[in-house]
Amino acid sequence: MVKHTTLHHVLDEQGTPRELLSLIYHIARSAKYIDFALRAGATGTVENSANASGETQLQLDVVSDEIIETEMRKSGYAATIISEEKREPVSAPVDEAQPHFTVAYDPLDGSSLVDANLAVGSIFAVWPGADPSGLTGRDLLASAYVLYGPRVTLTVAVAGQGVTVFELNDVGDFVLTKEGVRVAAESKYFAPGNLKATNENPRYDALVRGYMAQPRTLRYSGGMVPDLHHILAKGGGVFLYPADEQYPNGKLRLMFECAPMAQIFAEAGGLALTQAGEPVLDLPCGDVHGRTTIVIGGGGDVREAVRVLRGEAVA
Repeated sequence: MVKHTTLHHVLDEQGTPRELLSLIYHIARSAKYIDFALRAGATGTVENSANASGETQLQLDVVSDEIIETEMRKSGYAATIISEEKREPVSAPVDEAQPHFTVAYDPLDGSSLVDANLAVGSIFAVWPGADPSGLTGRDLLASAYVLYGPRVTLTVAVAGQGVTVFELNDVGDFVLTKEGVRVAAESKYFAPGNLKATNENPRYDALVRGYMAQPRTLRYSGGMVPDLHHILAKGGGVFLYPADEQYPNGKLRLMFECAPMAQIFAEAGGLALTQAGEPVLDLPCGDVHGRTTIVIGGGGDVREAVRVLRGEAVA
């Protein structure tokens, strides 16, 4: 019996509902178009333009956002579209008699790295219905991210089906590279985001110094997608992004960064906690641009890091 390896066949065989599968297909289409845009090299800023968080927009931020919104509308199942680049959610027409979803996304995570030709990504979260207010990461139907690196990979987690990785081939198909991705509870890898917070937080400073003394292996690029993909690809590690004075609640966004990544890692046997030790998957959706701290990776590494950050253990 021939084993099918394309995105559609693999997710269909895993039991993904038809409507959700169609939506993921359009996520994959958007990734191909964004890859084309990246290769075209339009890396300049958009004059007098900022996203919903007040950050200067690159041309690629705007183009990527437009590509994804177009594909979500074409799917016919995305009733509400939430982007990092837009202040308010966008409504789209759907058949109310059919299942429909809220899609939240970061169209180009790490876009400030583009001009240095480092890897960047896109992150997607899919909730049921048209209003995610009050829902948590545990209500997510699916999450995905795309890594635009030497190879373009799409990592998908459908609730209860584990984590599957696909790679874009030369003819434009996403083909299976790995099923059942798992992360070990403990690993030598660590990715310490927001290192300037070590100047303000002696516990974080002690944690990072403890990692270096063990010694562990530092892997940090400045992009959430490539750093978390590295942890999944290597089968273990921990990524940290604690608070600082500028962002006392954390800098990374819950709905389109932390919640979907937390679901992906949970499906891989990992864990995501806030700096205070609360499961990221338990945080309710409220402000669409709400932020949180995050410690994510293998369960043992995450719990150890949080204990140090809470002052309950010594690094």
